[in-house]
Amino acid sequence: MKKHCEANIRGSLKWICSGLAFYISVFIIICSGCGKKKEVTEISEILEEIVLTPVETQLSEEAVGTSTIAVQQSTPIHPIQTSLTPQPNDSRVANELYREGLEYFNQGRLQDAVDAFNKATDRDNTMVDAYRKKAITYQTLGLTNEAIAACKKVIELAPNDSEAYLTLTTFYLKRGMDHEALAMLEKYVAANPEDAQIYYNLGCLYGKMKLFNRAIAAYQQALKINPGYDDAYYNLGVVYLDTGKHDDAIRVFQKVLTNNPKNYEVRYNLAVAYTKKGAYEDTIATCEKLLGLDPGNANAHFLMGDAYNKLGKADEAKKEYDLYKKLLFTQ
Repeated sequence: MKKHCEANIRGSLKWICSGLAFYISVFIIICSGCGKKKEVTEISEILEEIVLTPVETQLSEEAVGTSTIAVQQSTPIHPIQTSLTPQPNDSRVANELYREGLEYFNQGRLQDAVDAFNKATDRDNTMVDAYRKKAITYQTLGLTNEAIAACKKVIELAPNDSEAYLTLTTFYLKRGMDHEALAMLEKYVAANPEDAQIYYNLGCLYGKMKLFNRAIAAYQQALKINPGYDDAYYNLGVVYLDTGKHDDAIRVFQKVLTNNPKNYEVRYNLAVAYTKKGAYEDTIATCEKLLGLDPGNANAHFLMGDAYNKLGKADEAKKEYDLYKKLLFTQ
């Protein structure tokens, strides 16, 4: 079962979205030849580009005598015959280096692959595919800054490549650069307006940034495209709950439970919504159903204890609190 955003009656609602990480689980890009997300290591700043220049040599001067040079008039002087061999053009060499980089990448020789892709883009700085593959390779190596720089170059050369915006979104998220990630994701959404999952991911990012009205709109758009998108319903309910729209939250959670009555997290958050609304009898009834499905749910006992306490039923409240403590310390 996916882990979503869960409300907690004892504190402010925390926003935890696993759908985002494009899918970074949250939201992760699957690129040809590269793996799923990996732990990001600390990296250095973007390496300085080293430009190699030809070595200049100085011809030694020979002493010139004062005597005149004898010229044989009988032998005509012919110009030196030079045979100029055509050199491969930069584009062809760049393509060869790019293919070499692909071979290295497929063999798992990532540093060699990066070196080959760099040589390819040095030869042809308009080679979009080489920059794209370079970005993927850098990210696989954990060099997110370098991956970002390469991906920006892809966008510079191919501004209509929407996948590059999505890839750059994931890179920014790995660096904790939420505002930059949001800007890229919004551009991707503009180019893919019929993608329900992207609106869902956008809603998760808005929610993480506490932009709740935008999150609501994004989830609603996802549901407009795909009315059966239960994850979007769930997170929409969490936003409603977090913004004090308890009736809307209850309606949405009930909708999810109609499709999936064994969703423990949704049923728990439904109980939270009833509690925040002050409908304590409904809280107790919902928690009893939850405990029938998940007997070891300590938080359900806590909610019931709180509800009984609000109803003035001290004995019942104490019983539930005691069960809560017992389960809490045995888990």
